[in-house]
Amino acid sequence: MADVLHLSETWHSLLRMIDIDMIEESVPYWAHMSGLNRLVDRLHGSWFRLGWTVIGLASLVYIISSFIGWGSESEDWIGRASSYCEMAHSGIMREPVNTLSNLAYIAVGMFFLYTADRMPKKGPNPFSRRGLAAPTYGMTAILLGIGSFAMHGTSTAISGMLDWSGMLLWIAFPVFYNLSRWFNWNENRLIATFLITVTLLLLIDFAFDSADFSDLGAGDSQIAATVGMGALYRHILWSSAIGMLIIFELGLHTAGRITNLGVRIALVGAAPSLLLVISAGAMPVLLIIVQCLTFVAAATVLCSSSTPNFQRSLSPWLPIGVGAFISGLIIWQFGLQGTAKCNPDTFFQYHAGWHLLTAITVFSLGRYFQTEVELTDESE
Repeated sequence: MADVLHLSETWHSLLRMIDIDMIEESVPYWAHMSGLNRLVDRLHGSWFRLGWTVIGLASLVYIISSFIGWGSESEDWIGRASSYCEMAHSGIMREPVNTLSNLAYIAVGMFFLYTADRMPKKGPNPFSRRGLAAPTYGMTAILLGIGSFAMHGTSTAISGMLDWSGMLLWIAFPVFYNLSRWFNWNENRLIATFLITVTLLLLIDFAFDSADFSDLGAGDSQIAATVGMGALYRHILWSSAIGMLIIFELGLHTAGRITNLGVRIALVGAAPSLLLVISAGAMPVLLIIVQCLTFVAAATVLCSSSTPNFQRSLSPWLPIGVGAFISGLIIWQFGLQGTAKCNPDTFFQYHAGWHLLTAITVFSLGRYFQTEVELTDESE
């Protein structure tokens, strides 16, 4: 027993004599990194090229499919006003103006990939330092543009699914990013949760019809009555994501400013609920009530949790993004087939304006996230 104790004391003495810094210097750099960090380190400096690769592959598939043909469902639209007003043409694009306006999303996405390649290892927030936050956001913007480009360019059911997939990817990422910042998730958990959740939501979407949810806002009761489960499902996801973004930002900017918890919860929960009621259209009343209660519950959880140790600057990017989105929603209504302001033959298309304005929103939201700074504890 004495020998064992003597051996143990000798071992600990040796450990104390060893220079820990010498050990760390002798270990290869990659050994200190997780698999995800090693991937990020390898991709740093290549995000912009990766974006061009995705755009190139999508363009190649689009051109090849145009030669093969998009089938009768696409050709039947030729010579008629599309669902988004513009006259459908033969050739490589069914709706040229509505199609090309999606390049704005792609340009925004490429901007974030370009800046991601030049970000330092350390920065004030995940959107301003080397990692996956900024490039993932940029890639979702590119996929948003590619999906919408395909839908307006081909007028097929498959392209409609691509359009919705891009929309869901883009709107979901800021929600999960906010969750990660509020509840201190690491980047591995953020990306894994985001990708798994969106994949599951899209798989569920396949179980429903591929109806577009624009009919939910129609005043015609006959149209509203024909809205399927697929349209309701998509409307719920889209409005819930927007509602959660509102809850997160109001929760963040009211922290420390409104000390009464009840008042704060009421304000944070009421804002997205009011927007939902205004924009609900033909949604079932019971569904509206349930969704509003969900918003209040989310506001209660968020406001009751620990105040996050960061802040974001309201000006200028958040007002610009919100203003562009609201403006886009207004003119989006004018760009539907059959509305009084719809003119299928004009170069000016309201739906193209929706694309351009919401591209400003996509850009502004990313820039707004970059204004985030961590707060230091004054007691330290």
